Amino acid sequence: MDAFLQDLRYAVRMIVKSPGITAIALLTIGVATGANATVFGFVSALLLRPAPGVVDPGSLVAIYTSDFSSGPYGDSSYPDYESMKAELTTFTGIAAQQANPAGVVQIGDNVERVGVAAVTGEYFELLGVKPTAGRVLRPQDVLPSAPPAVVIGHALWRRTGADSSILGQSLTANGVMYTIVGVLPEKFSGLDLGIPTQVWLPLIPPPATPDARADRGISVVARLRAGKTVREAQTQVEALAKRLAAAFPETNLGTLQARTEPRPMFALKHSRLPPDFRPMVQAVGTILMGAVGLVLVIACANVAGLLVSRALTRDREMAVRLALGAGRSRIVRQLLTESLVLGLGGGFCGLLLALWTADVLPSFFPAEQAQMLDTSVDVRTIAFIAAISIASSLLFGIAPALQASSASTALSHRATSGRTSDGRGGARLRRVLVAGQVAAAVVLLVASGLLVKSLANALEADLGFGTREGVIATAELPSTMPEAQGQQYFASLLERVRGMSGVRAAGLVRDLPLTRSSRRVFRIEGYTPKPNEDMELVINVASEGYFETMQIPLRAGRTFDARDRGSAPAVVIVNDQLANRFFGGDALGKRLTEFSGRPLEIVGVVQSHKYLTVQEPSVATVYYPLAQEHRLRMTLVARVDGAPLSRVDSIRRMMASVDPKIPVDRAMLLSKHFDESVAADRLTASLVALCGGMALLLATLGVYGVIAYAVVRRSREIGIRVALGARAPDVFRLILAEGLGVTSLGVSLGLVAAALTAQGIGSLTPLYRVGATDPLTYAVVPALLLSVALLAALPPARRALRLDPISVLRQE
Repeated sequence: MDAFLQDLRYAVRMIVKSPGITAIALLTIGVATGANATVFGFVSALLLRPAPGVVDPGSLVAIYTSDFSSGPYGDSSYPDYESMKAELTTFTGIAAQQANPAGVVQIGDNVERVGVAAVTGEYFELLGVKPTAGRVLRPQDVLPSAPPAVVIGHALWRRTGADSSILGQSLTANGVMYTIVGVLPEKFSGLDLGIPTQVWLPLIPPPATPDARADRGISVVARLRAGKTVREAQTQVEALAKRLAAAFPETNLGTLQARTEPRPMFALKHSRLPPDFRPMVQAVGTILMGAVGLVLVIACANVAGLLVSRALTRDREMAVRLALGAGRSRIVRQLLTESLVLGLGGGFCGLLLALWTADVLPSFFPAEQAQMLDTSVDVRTIAFIAAISIASSLLFGIAPALQASSASTALSHRATSGRTSDGRGGARLRRVLVAGQVAAAVVLLVASGLLVKSLANALEADLGFGTREGVIATAELPSTMPEAQGQQYFASLLERVRGMSGVRAAGLVRDLPLTRSSRRVFRIEGYTPKPNEDMELVINVASEGYFETMQIPLRAGRTFDARDRGSAPAVVIVNDQLANRFFGGDALGKRLTEFSGRPLEIVGVVQSHKYLTVQEPSVATVYYPLAQEHRLRMTLVARVDGAPLSRVDSIRRMMASVDPKIPVDRAMLLSKHFDESVAADRLTASLVALCGGMALLLATLGVYGVIAYAVVRRSREIGIRVALGARAPDVFRLILAEGLGVTSLGVSLGLVAAALTAQGIGSLTPLYRVGATDPLTYAVVPALLLSVALLAALPPARRALRLDPISVLRQE
């Protein structure tokens, strides 16, 4: 320990003696470390951090019941939940939640749309969430005879005045009146990421009807007993799935792929992201962490080059140490200690940068999603910074340490007599380091080029409709509002908006393009499904005028109009994807039959549009008329003249005036909705492009350093050449070859690595209309780097041309 403290004190003195190199090293490592910490904090918030305010979140387990055709991680039914409580013994408790992403809530005169969840009486006790005021929901609150009680979130309590007397006041949620019995802590706003929950209602058990077990709409969470594992829980859950399949084959037997097998159930460690969404987030996280990781490697190579240069100026010091009996290991330890101090100093700078940029990456996503991401610097992030600081100090410190400690006895004698080494070994090491920087820069620039080109193609893609600069706003009716009253509200809303100055067309739709929609099972007239063919089709609900407003081309028949009322025969419009799949393109007048047996006549065929993402193909879709398929939540789309942004507030106010008690939210440009759909792509392309720019800058500095050092090291040679008659172009070619040689080597290695990396990126995230070996990208990047190397060579070359050969030779 005494020796380490001695090395530490000496390291600090030596670092302070070189303020220029120290400042550059700290800045370089600090920026790279900060970028890594910021991205790590973002990925950690998505994948690693549990819901705040929950006791011992590591022992929570989510239980899923497979859907027939939509995947393995589906919701469960209330009877399934009761079976779990009765038969699963690996848990200390099991609770259920029926989440509604948003609902209409009124407290006094305040009406707004917030996240609402109905939970079982054990929910808060299982999570260990304690109220800040009042109490939480209890098992007796879910009894049908219990007075309606509700617990609200801290944010909603603040928005309603933060009055302590709110306990006992009435809250109306979706038309039902409840009594507020508690306020939850500020940190807790639900278990899952998404719209934060602010209202928790009691989940009343549904009536014991024959089809209750088929009504799957609740999520189940459990807490493991001490000493039990998730694997043991999964074994019990699988056994329960077999028993339920045997007892209730109509609802618990078979999936689309395995119709005679028990419908699988899964017990997984609880995560704030759904299991089927995690792979996409992991893919994006891998790309982002890989990009900033490469920047850190380049930064380490850059700092290593600086330290190699400094080590060459310390020959005399190293020679004296060797002469006094210091071993090679002692010198290596001293120099590594200096690198460790620089690394930890850079890590501290990176921590400050991470604190400043923690909220940058969530800002790419909608505000209601971003506010659920806690990207603040926590213990995990600090530990990550410390780890990469130590690792980077070894990465950039080991080569200079070994280089400096390799001084021979002969070198020691020359150093003590005033002669210095020509540093050929150090020059070779610097060239290797710079070639590595250039190669890494090529990888990042190629990756950013492909991602940016893919994003640009996606933004300019044909989405299947003509309107991009419209205005949208969403209204949600209380669940207790009668259907006739709701239909009148939507009719009045459309009439008023269409009458506004500057509004050219308006319509209503349940789910906008690039949004997940509901699915429904159909039988197709004259079509025999193939074995294991999925007959669940995407459905949507639209009003009269919607297709015209969105400028979705009509392929055949007609769109919805005044004929499609509730008492009229049931009709639908389908897209050409469905028409081609089931009717060979001729769908007009054909019929679909719902699972319930209701027949639907196809009166129109419209062009298909993109469904969830731009990269994915269109899907077969059935559109119902709003007048025949009432929905509580609908989104207005208005096509306007002039600047759409100037119309957003006026349309929102007009909608609010139709019924002040019906909240209007997400009033924005339609283009912003599209931007949200490519938020992950935009984030990935932007960050990788930023990393590519940083890599290009660091590589340029590295090439400049190699050439500048070569001019100093070869000044005697240049002086002799000039004295013997060498012309300026000859000297310029000599210096330029020094930089272009190392750049060409790095570019060659980088192109090979970039091709492999691009294949990996393509497997993680789809590249839209651009190949992993896009010729233009692979041509532009080398040309850019070679051009930059040429520019970096100009200042040292000019200095070389100004050398006075007489002065240089006299110094020798």
